[in-house]
Amino acid sequence: MAASMRRWVRRAVVGAVAVAGLGLAGAQPPTAKPPVAKPPAALPPVMPTAGTVATINTAGGTLAVTQEEFGKFLMDRGGADKLELFVNKRIIELAAAEKGITVTAPEMKAALEKDMDGITVTYKDFVNIVLPKYGKTLYEYMEDIVRPRLLLEKLSAGEVEVKDDDLKVQFERVFGEKRVIQMVLYPLADAENAAKLYAKARTSQDEFDSVARNQPNPGLAASLGRVRPISRHMQGDEKIIEEVAFKLKVGEMSEMLKTGQGYVFIKLREVIPTEAGVTFEGKKNLLKEAAYTQKLEQYIPQKFAALKQKAQPNLTYMAPKEWQTLSPSAPGIVPAGK
Repeated sequence: MAASMRRWVRRAVVGAVAVAGLGLAGAQPPTAKPPVAKPPAALPPVMPTAGTVATINTAGGTLAVTQEEFGKFLMDRGGADKLELFVNKRIIELAAAEKGITVTAPEMKAALEKDMDGITVTYKDFVNIVLPKYGKTLYEYMEDIVRPRLLLEKLSAGEVEVKDDDLKVQFERVFGEKRVIQMVLYPLADAENAAKLYAKARTSQDEFDSVARNQPNPGLAASLGRVRPISRHMQGDEKIIEEVAFKLKVGEMSEMLKTGQGYVFIKLREVIPTEAGVTFEGKKNLLKEAAYTQKLEQYIPQKFAALKQKAQPNLTYMAPKEWQTLSPSAPGIVPAGK
């Protein structure tokens, strides 16, 4: 058994080194001359085309590596995880094409600038630090998030109506009482460290500032966790922060909150009262665009759900099952079915 294992290890090492193109130092010369191989049939010259991603010079000529081959290679190494994203994009694009709707590069750039305006981080840090933390490149963010969102916004045009009640909500959000907070955000995968730092932050303002200054999010760290004043009628993960912020007294710190973005704890620093002398009727027209944008953001998921229901997508590709790890405790690998 030990001898056979040594032979297996040697074969594996030889194979790995050969693939790496390094040769095997100290290999023994063959005892007999290998048979003379026949020269391969000549391949016709290959000129790079739209369907060619690479070329390889061989003894018989130039071999083209096609998009189809490369696509299969990528799919087998992670394509199944991105298939649903791709299909969802195609559903949106096809629905937009039916109505002659397109999105231009300047529109996408304007949308990115608007997104950047809503966060306290530089463009450079957004691209080099924030996006990688979420496993995204700038290309993926623009093509997989911004473009589909803009197409859905155009597809939803005329289907969103703003009423007086919506304007009143917007009025309170913009001109109503607000809370100034400091916030610390830690990833959900870092629960133990978040709990330790939460306990440290509770001891004094200086310690809270220290924890806020060293948190993972570069934008929050740079501002000591200070964000734009919190108003009423927020949504999503921000809703729980709003609810807690409006219950705290100045100087009080919240419990540790679990949100979709990570573990959050906040401290109330200041209360900004409702703006004096401002009336709903006087600001009504000003609020319409903001109210429309807010309702549109709420409507878009419903619009996409309807498009997906109509399209009835059927995902049939499955990742290969060969050479899968047996279990965490068994590092050996075997072909599927063995």
